Amino acid sequence: MRIGALARAAAVSVRTLRHYESQGLIAAQRGANGYREFSTATIEQVRWIRELLDCGFSTRQIAGMMHCLQRDSWDAAACEAGYALHQRKLAELDQMISVLQERRVRLAERLAHFYSA
Repeated sequence: MRIGALARAAAVSVRTLRHYESQGLIAAQRGANGYREFSTATIEQVRWIRELLDCGFSTRQIAGMMHCLQRDSWDAAACEAGYALHQRKLAELDQMISVLQERRVRLAERLAHFYSA
């Protein structure tokens, strides 16, 4: 499938796909006409990339985990590293949630002063 069709199927822009390709996150074959040709499996890869970006991973971190998604080139070491990255990201998010909850309590206390004054 060409890049425009992939962009529509994965609900991202062509520019985003070109960026992912430049980062080594997705790969295309070049047809005789020079156009990029992507497999249909790339749709799922792009969705996976978007999900990981939404979770706060960088494209560099995601690139290190791509072997986990590509079953035909399974790399246990890359998947172990991906698991460790997920654990660290979860700990970071837990810490952020804790900080935000503390801020919320303080803000709610300040807000209460508006009604008691």
